[in-house]
Amino acid sequence: MNKIQFDWHLESGVASLGNLILFLLALFSFPFILHSTNALALMGMDPSSPQHKAAVMRFCVVVTAYLWVLFCIALGGLGTTSRCTYADVIGRGWTDTFSGLGISAVVLAAIYAIGQLSTRLITPGQPDAAALRWMVPQRIEEALAFLIVGLSAGFVEEFVFRGYLQKQLQALFGNTLVASVVQVALYTQGHLYQGMARLVPVALIGALLTFVALWRKSLIPGMIAHGVGDSLTAIVYLVTRM
Repeated sequence: MNKIQFDWHLESGVASLGNLILFLLALFSFPFILHSTNALALMGMDPSSPQHKAAVMRFCVVVTAYLWVLFCIALGGLGTTSRCTYADVIGRGWTDTFSGLGISAVVLAAIYAIGQLSTRLITPGQPDAAALRWMVPQRIEEALAFLIVGLSAGFVEEFVFRGYLQKQLQALFGNTLVASVVQVALYTQGHLYQGMARLVPVALIGALLTFVALWRKSLIPGMIAHGVGDSLTAIVYLVTRM
């Protein structure tokens, strides 16, 4: 395995050190943003409550806006230390569309399996189990809001974590494995608001998506699987009521 060789100037990174620091500051500000906007008032709220829909909308607006701010920071930093472009971060396109969609389907199935297994292991008596229930939409408006969040997360999180941050950390450490571990850890901590018990499946899914991105040298399969996976409850709700 290659030794760790720090490159604090990020000469081979996709953006400058200053841009990476700004990105990390924004990343670690997420709990404060959730708290200051009262976005987590949704957790534990009775779905039949008149305030439930408003709470869902607030949560979805806050999270969606936050995700796209992260994307803008990462995108705005591209090319500040190299000629790296948006297309370079996304990776190669599919030469075989059928094969690419097949990989996305397999990844989605694996994500679903990890989610189902974690659901079975989290008993209803655990406080963290509430993190699973409040994400289920109760109304069409809520389903549409969750759909927007899910699709945004699928695209943005893959771009900023498996793309931008992975490449920045590889340049910083000079080691793909170390960069992957740190990147998945940072991705996982962003889901602390869902409860400690959810961090294990989140980390497993993050590791899976990282492997696929490195293997295929493309973020596209992961983006599709991640976006559909995060939107699944909303999609099921909308399809069953059409």
